[in-house]
Amino acid sequence: MKALRNAINRIEEGLLAFLLALMTLLTFIQVVLRYVFNTGLVWSLEATTYSFAALVLIGMSYGVRTKTHIAVDLFTRKMPKQVRHYVALLAIIVCVVYAAMMLYGSATFVNRLYMLGNHARDIPLPKWLLTATMPLGFTLLAYRFLEAGWHILHGEDEEGATQEGRS
Repeated sequence: MKALRNAINRIEEGLLAFLLALMTLLTFIQVVLRYVFNTGLVWSLEATTYSFAALVLIGMSYGVRTKTHIAVDLFTRKMPKQVRHYVALLAIIVCVVYAAMMLYGSATFVNRLYMLGNHARDIPLPKWLLTATMPLGFTLLAYRFLEAGWHILHGEDEEGATQEGRS
């Protein structure tokens, strides 16, 4: 199980690094072509837009995993530990339901694009292939929320140490 989790972490981080590098490289090339050679790549903006969308969708799960997402805990910090535990579990359940609904909706959307055979405007690829990062991102997000819920249920932090065992 730990090997699978590590593989998912590496794939997630690799995709994020690749997408960020691709966006940066495409933007740099486009600026040089535009301002030095007075030309440009027609498909560059669309490719950058799809890359950015994929970066955001996959980045959501990375934010949950690394606990770098925005958290509003002004009220929960004032609650007793047991109540905080249940509030955290309720929040996880709400987030999993949200991710599941978005996964269903995005999978339906991608499937319809596949059935229709739509192609991207400037990139010679089917649109369903470019939007397939939507269900991927929400699958990863649901997985990360379930993982966080597991850690809360077992009183562990991300590294597996129990809350009581920490100083």
